[in-house]
Amino acid sequence: MDRWVTLFAAIGEVEANLVAGFLAGEGIEVQFRTHVPPSVYPVTADGLAEVQVLVPEAQLEQARAALEAYRQAPDDRADEGS
Repeated sequence: MDRWVTLFAAIGEVEANLVAGFLAGEGIEVQFRTHVPPSVYPVTADGLAEVQVLVPEAQLEQARAALEAYRQAPDDRADEGS
Protein backbone atom coordinates (compact mmCIF):
# COMPACT_ATOMS: atom_id res chain seq x y z
CA MET A 1 0.00 0.00 0.00
CA ASP A 2 1.37 3.39 -1.00
CA ARG A 3 2.03 6.07 1.55
CA TRP A 4 0.33 9.38 0.63
CA VAL A 5 2.41 12.57 0.84
CA THR A 6 1.58 16.25 0.41
CA LEU A 7 2.42 17.66 -3.02
CA PHE A 8 1.27 21.18 -2.20
CA ALA A 9 -1.39 23.21 -0.40
CA ALA A 10 -4.10 24.77 -2.53
CA ILE A 11 -6.11 27.79 -1.46
CA GLY A 12 -9.62 26.38 -1.68
CA GLU A 13 -11.41 23.51 -3.35
CA VAL A 14 -11.48 25.11 -6.80
CA GLU A 15 -7.69 25.27 -7.12
CA ALA A 16 -7.32 21.78 -5.61
CA ASN A 17 -9.84 20.29 -8.07
CA LEU A 18 -8.22 22.02 -11.03
CA VAL A 19 -4.78 20.64 -10.20
CA ALA A 20 -6.22 17.22 -9.34
CA GLY A 21 -7.85 17.05 -12.76
CA PHE A 22 -4.57 17.90 -14.45
CA LEU A 23 -2.65 15.33 -12.40
CA ALA A 24 -5.27 12.66 -13.09
CA GLY A 25 -4.79 13.33 -16.80
CA GLU A 26 -1.10 12.58 -16.27
CA GLY A 27 -1.98 9.25 -14.63
CA ILE A 28 -1.25 10.44 -11.09
CA GLU A 29 -3.59 9.51 -8.25
CA VAL A 30 -4.76 12.34 -5.99
CA GLN A 31 -6.41 12.68 -2.61
CA PHE A 32 -7.31 15.79 -0.60
CA ARG A 33 -6.89 16.61 3.06
CA THR A 34 -8.64 19.55 4.67
CA HIS A 35 -9.81 20.51 8.13
CA VAL A 36 -12.87 22.38 6.92
CA PRO A 37 -16.05 20.85 5.49
CA PRO A 38 -16.82 21.74 1.84
CA SER A 39 -18.59 25.05 1.51
CA VAL A 40 -20.31 27.19 -1.08
CA TYR A 41 -18.54 30.21 0.41
CA PRO A 42 -14.80 29.55 0.73
CA VAL A 43 -13.07 31.01 3.75
CA THR A 44 -9.48 32.09 3.23
CA ALA A 45 -8.67 33.66 6.62
CA ASP A 46 -5.65 32.16 8.35
CA GLY A 47 -5.44 29.24 5.95
CA LEU A 48 -8.89 27.88 6.78
CA ALA A 49 -9.58 27.13 3.12
CA GLU A 50 -6.30 25.29 2.66
CA VAL A 51 -6.66 21.95 0.89
CA GLN A 52 -3.62 19.71 0.87
CA VAL A 53 -3.19 17.84 -2.40
CA LEU A 54 -1.75 14.40 -1.68
CA VAL A 55 -0.17 11.91 -4.07
CA PRO A 56 1.27 8.43 -3.53
CA GLU A 57 4.89 8.69 -2.43
CA ALA A 58 5.91 6.54 -5.41
CA GLN A 59 4.46 9.19 -7.78
CA LEU A 60 5.75 12.27 -5.93
CA GLU A 61 8.59 13.14 -8.33
CA GLN A 62 6.37 12.61 -11.37
CA ALA A 63 3.70 14.81 -9.76
CA ARG A 64 6.22 17.56 -8.95
CA ALA A 65 7.47 17.60 -12.54
CA ALA A 66 3.91 17.64 -13.92
CA LEU A 67 2.89 20.45 -11.55
CA GLU A 68 5.94 22.51 -12.53
CA ALA A 69 5.14 22.04 -16.24
CA TYR A 70 1.52 23.01 -15.53
CA ARG A 71 2.58 26.20 -13.77
CA GLN A 72 5.00 27.17 -16.57
CA ALA A 73 2.63 26.43 -19.48
CA PRO A 74 1.85 29.48 -21.62
CA ASP A 75 -1.66 30.86 -21.43
CA ASP A 76 -3.16 29.76 -24.75
CA ARG A 77 -6.23 31.92 -24.23
CA ALA A 78 -4.20 35.06 -24.98
CA ASP A 79 -3.87 33.90 -28.61
CA GLU A 80 -7.60 33.21 -29.11
CA GLY A 81 -8.48 36.86 -29.78
CA SER A 82 -5.89 37.28 -32.55
